[in-house]
Amino acid sequence: MAKRFRSPEMIEAYNEAGFREKYAMENGNKIIVYVNGHKCYKFTYSPYVEYQDANGALYDTIEKRWRA
Repeated sequence: MAKRFRSPEMIEAYNEAGFREKYAMENGNKIIVYVNGHKCYKFTYSPYVEYQDANGALYDTIEKRWRA
């Protein structure tokens, strides 16, 4: 694990993540957004980075899954 995630929600998100989501977590910035009343983490990074597949990855903390 490149970054040290301390909160249980972030550790669980990292463990559930595939390559795309892990890339976003390790290289992006986290913001909290609410989708249908669910607290979600959205990971974004610079649009100038060549790999853009992971930009905007969204993790739902209530359903404990990555959203498409």
